[in-house]
Amino acid sequence: MKLDVSIKFRDILKTITIDTPSKCPHCGRTMSPQHVGQSWSSENAGLDDQGRFSVIFRCTYEDCQKYFVIEYIHDDYPLSTMINYSYRPPIKVKLPENIEKVSPVFVEIYSQATVAESESLDQIAGVGYRKAAEFLIKDYAISKNTEDEEKIKSIMLGQVIADYLNDFPKIQALAKSVAWIGNDETHYVRRHDDKDIQDLKKFILSAAQFIAADYDADEALSFTASN
Repeated sequence: MKLDVSIKFRDILKTITIDTPSKCPHCGRTMSPQHVGQSWSSENAGLDDQGRFSVIFRCTYEDCQKYFVIEYIHDDYPLSTMINYSYRPPIKVKLPENIEKVSPVFVEIYSQATVAESESLDQIAGVGYRKAAEFLIKDYAISKNTEDEEKIKSIMLGQVIADYLNDFPKIQALAKSVAWIGNDETHYVRRHDDKDIQDLKKFILSAAQFIAADYDADEALSFTASN
């Protein structure tokens, strides 16, 4: 729906035509919002300046009636462009340096699981962390046993841990713990009631730390061997 609003720019007062939002960002329902007011713009009204301003709306559903603000850019007089906002704050995921060189997919899945957890989607987050761990462990095993890449990809995670991590007992113990707790996140019945998603994350990050350190050590060995 079109709406004319009077905006006071730094140099002039102008009537601008805007498109009103068609959905409430709070309740998610389609509606024609109530126009409550608008801001002034600190820029000039000329199209080269693309003056920004905001308009206040209110949801018209009686069980919602929440306020929200939309920003516009005055870039095509007498019309304007609505700015799409995402109100989700960025989620910072702290992982060991260089772990993405061992398993970039692990980093991607772990980051998505972290976002799910931040949205209180703990049932989904646990499954995501378990999947991330499988990529980390299998990619690490492949990096150490490139000739068995296809086999490692196809066999169960538990077998990978048992057959390919014997030379790294601490990583093997962490990986086994991750697999056990992670399986609880995907199965109907939990077998380890004393462990939860926080323990799962702790063991995944510890395993990632060891794996990243081993990657750095391999780089150091390669460097010293070539000099």
